[in-house]
Amino acid sequence: MTTVMVEITRGTLVESSHRGSVAVVDSDGTMVAWAGNPEERLYFRSSAKAFQGIPLVASGAADAFGFTTEELALATASHNATGRHQAVVASMLTKAGLRESDLQCGIAPPLDEDEKARVTLGLIPPTLIQCECSGKHSGMLVTCRHQGWPIEDYLEPDHPLQREIKAIVAAACGVPAETLDVATDGCSLPTFGAPLRAFATAYAVLADPDGAPWERPTAERSALRRLREAIVTHPELVSGEGEIDTTIMRVTDGAVVAKLGAEGLLCMAVPGRRLGIAISDSGGSTRSLGPAAVATLESLGLVDDDTIGTLQEELCPPVTNFAGKTVGETRSVLRLERV
Repeated sequence: MTTVMVEITRGTLVESSHRGSVAVVDSDGTMVAWAGNPEERLYFRSSAKAFQGIPLVASGAADAFGFTTEELALATASHNATGRHQAVVASMLTKAGLRESDLQCGIAPPLDEDEKARVTLGLIPPTLIQCECSGKHSGMLVTCRHQGWPIEDYLEPDHPLQREIKAIVAAACGVPAETLDVATDGCSLPTFGAPLRAFATAYAVLADPDGAPWERPTAERSALRRLREAIVTHPELVSGEGEIDTTIMRVTDGAVVAKLGAEGLLCMAVPGRRLGIAISDSGGSTRSLGPAAVATLESLGLVDDDTIGTLQEELCPPVTNFAGKTVGETRSVLRLERV
């Protein structure tokens, strides 16, 4: 059963509460702490992107086309479609002789408010590159181009690339591939369902690709290390300024690797402690994820007090009214169980 993780107050009352679950796993695959129901099944969604990007690096495609660390970061991103985001994605495609029309992610409104306003006002047209998943799709297209695989159906579950990604995700999660639920993500690629603890296991692999019991080729371990380094070097490219995952990586100076997934999922890797963490809001909201992440990091002593203080300031905002007056608070009531 899920547990109350976060409360939103107004005056003397708790105006809303947010339930969810937490799983914390070490790189040996052992659960070390949890809250709620770590066996709850849900989809990995965008939190899987670092693992979906492994073939881009492990195949040699990234090096063959001269990818920068910015382009590797965009291959794992749910970006806000700022001008910088779009320029990096366009560069990825150009380097491999691909076109924007090769993308099959669909058109989505830019998450960046300025860019969204320009589209809404008709100042610029909506484009495929503006889709938050265009970096991931570009990385997959580049991989297919390098491997000689067809690009017309690159997002189909039986495509060689998607079969390879499924095997990678299953191994990282520590579950047999046949036990994964398979559905279609918002950007039309396959997404995989498993228990929350499996996603924490995968992020423990991200924290320690060499030490984790991850039965995959050495090239994939090296690829995951490179992707992790690109992510923490460019956290603003993986999501965007003000987003929960970008904020966590910026404030912790890369000591915590974080990635949001749709429908209320946040996964974190802590390389210095060889831990993976997965947090789920059972209502699909992101409102509880920041406070729950701060509470988890604090409870486990994973970052210092000054860093916790800064994270609380940025991710646990007070409730204010239209005049800017504080009228309530956002507070975590999360309590972890320990092994």
